[in-house]
Amino acid sequence: MVRAEFGGVLMASTTVHWDERPGSAPVRVKDPSVPTNPCISPPDVQDVRRVLSRLRTWEPVDWDEVYDDLDTVLGDEVSHHAAGTSVGSPLPEYDALEGLAERFRPALIQLVTRGLRNGAHRKHRDIAVLIEQAQGLIPEELPADAWQAVVLLRKLARVTLGLAERLEDTGIAKGLVEC
Repeated sequence: MVRAEFGGVLMASTTVHWDERPGSAPVRVKDPSVPTNPCISPPDVQDVRRVLSRLRTWEPVDWDEVYDDLDTVLGDEVSHHAAGTSVGSPLPEYDALEGLAERFRPALIQLVTRGLRNGAHRKHRDIAVLIEQAQGLIPEELPADAWQAVVLLRKLARVTLGLAERLEDTGIAKGLVEC
């Protein structure tokens, strides 16, 4: 490969062939060992604003709070604590149910992103099923009926706990599960 400068532009990924005839110009031939990126159009202004807006309001997941919420929602059905099953507290009022759902969603999004990024859904069928369930549950709105809201919360809690445990077991996520 020849490094040449033409018109102030350094051509490092091309090979320059010179034609010996008078008045001929050099010919650039693409070097196949140098990867090229296709031209990508700039993102839409609205997309950039949406991303920046989300970045400004982003907060990290408080996993201790998520696990406390899991204990609240699942009660003695399951526990992540080393001490064994917990005595679940009664479910809070409906307004608090919305808060619980809003804490599970970012946790699930983070777990799904980790699983997909590391290819766990291709390696482990059970993780693929949990990711699929999570992707279906994340956008669901909390129903107005309190009993239906509790059902949705229990689904969110089970998938959150299951995905966290499986990602921890496979070494994809570390330090999420306390036991």
